Amino acid sequence: MTRAARLLVVLLLPLLVITGCGKGSQSATAPPASVADSADNGPIPADPSESAGDAQPIDETCPTRNTTPFAKTKFVLHAGLAFGAFHRWIWKPYQAGTFRKGAKGRIVAFIKGGLAALFVKREIRLASEDVKASPALCKAIAAPLARIGNSVQSAFDRLKNGDASGVTDVNSLVSSVSGTSAKDGAAITENENADITSNPK
Repeated sequence: MTRAARLLVVLLLPLLVITGCGKGSQSATAPPASVADSADNGPIPADPSESAGDAQPIDETCPTRNTTPFAKTKFVLHAGLAFGAFHRWIWKPYQAGTFRKGAKGRIVAFIKGGLAALFVKREIRLASEDVKASPALCKAIAAPLARIGNSVQSAFDRLKNGDASGVTDVNSLVSSVSGTSAKDGAAITENENADITSNPK
């Protein structure tokens, strides 16, 4: 081998080594094939924190006379917000299988569902106070209305472990309250466009 050839080998050898190492490092650090899919199989986020008032059971006692002006109108409004949020963010995703492990959008669905459960409880608390303006209607729906508000969060928590019985029970109560209320002349129109991050006053 001539002196020029040996010099060429000495110069090219480090370049070949660097190129080879670069290829190896690229394959070793390649990202997973589907980051989005793996995220939907991650841990379920915790529910939003409730206040001390949220933790109190909803009163289902009924007065003997009307207590608040225009309260039936307010009852229909708050019940419509609660039922609409329940159906949009909990019942419909459950029926669509969105809460199942591996389902697309599962984690986001649990975040929205947790917010909705707390929102439903707060709106039901307001609706329970408003329905007392009508003693007859109150006697018919106060108890099932309170059960919706008192059980919706625990029902959603059970759903995280694959137990849908609580959510099914809440849906049945919603249907029952809606039907009874309509017969009493207070038809509830569900509103699925509420801001579930808000805290009703």
